[in-house]
This record gives sequence, C-alpha cells and structure tokens, in this order.
Amino acid sequence: MESTPHAWRKEARSVPKIVDHDERRAAVLEATWRVISQQGLEAATVREIAKAAGVSNGALAHYFTNKDDVLIQAHKLAYQRVYDRVADRADELDTFGMLREMLHEALPLDDESRTEAIIDVSYMGRAITNPTLAAVRADSMVVARAWWTDGLTAARDAGDLRADLDIALTVNELLVLIDGISVQAVLYPDEMTPDMQRSLVDAFLDRIST
Repeated sequence: MESTPHAWRKEARSVPKIVDHDERRAAVLEATWRVISQQGLEAATVREIAKAAGVSNGALAHYFTNKDDVLIQAHKLAYQRVYDRVADRADELDTFGMLREMLHEALPLDDESRTEAIIDVSYMGRAITNPTLAAVRADSMVVARAWWTDGLTAARDAGDLRADLDIALTVNELLVLIDGISVQAVLYPDEMTPDMQRSLVDAFLDRIST
C-alpha cells in the first residue's frame, strides 16, 4: 500500500508546469513598458526586460524574436489598450461624448496613458532610423486614421459637428494635436498638465462642433 502514494508523488513531480503563454507574453510587454518609462528606450535590452519580467533571457526568446519585436508588440498593445478603453464605454455615450472620450483616452492624462505616450514617443524616435519600426507605426496610423474618421463621421452625421466639416483634414489636425500634446507632456509635464491637455481638447471640439 505504501508504494502507491510514493509512486503518485514521483509522477506528480514529473508533470511539467503549465504555462499560460498569453499571460506570460503580456507580462513581458508590461515589463517592457516599465523599463522604457523608468529607464528610457535604450535601457530596454533583452536582459533588462527579462529581469523586469522575472524570466530568463532564453525564455524571452520563446515569445519574441529580438528587441525590436518586443518594442513592436508593446507599441501595438499600447494602441489596442486605447481602443479597448473607449469600446468599454461605447454603450453609455452619445456620438459627441464618444469623440471626446476617444480624445481623452488617446492623451497622457494619467499614469497609465502617460506610460503609453512615453513608449510611443520613444518608439517614434527609434523608428526614424529603423525601417521595420517605421513600417509598423505607419500601419498603426492607417488603423488610427480609420478609427478617427469613423468617430468624426458619426458625430457629424448625428449633427454634433459642423455639416461642412472636412473629415480628412480634421483627422490630420487631430493626429497632429495628439502627437504634439503627447510629446510636450512627456518632455515638459509641468507645462503640459492634464488640465492643459483637456483645455486644448475642448478648444478643438468647440471649433468643429455645431
């Protein structure tokens, strides 16, 4: 009778640990965000990211091919988080409220979104000399333009925005506004405060609304 529990314990010890790869991948990306926001983009080496995520360098290779791949996935996740936060409130907002929410979620108004802005600003700097990163961000901008076009068009069709509003031109203005505010907020947070950001958003919406 003694052999059964001993055998069971031996067998249990041999069962490999089940790893949730999506969860581990998300943890690595979160660690990447922390390293970039606290130490800067250049500090986001494979070793530092692995250390922050609590995994080995070898384990990191199971989820990402190289440092650029980690940065690309962190960049994509930052954009997706903005879209998801807005989608979570879609049912409780009218078209104009949705447009305002889209703008607020795209700006560094709190610690979470400021980290996203730091990643994006850092990513843009690296993309200047890295064609792969530049191409990925260009793809992200295609999606972003479509997202903003849909939001502006819905608000205009609902009568919340001027009927003669040039949607394509306004999308460009809006993207410049977001990028400009984000850069200013990352570099000069004491001047580009959340209150200042909201004031600029309100001025922009006042100018295009009915």
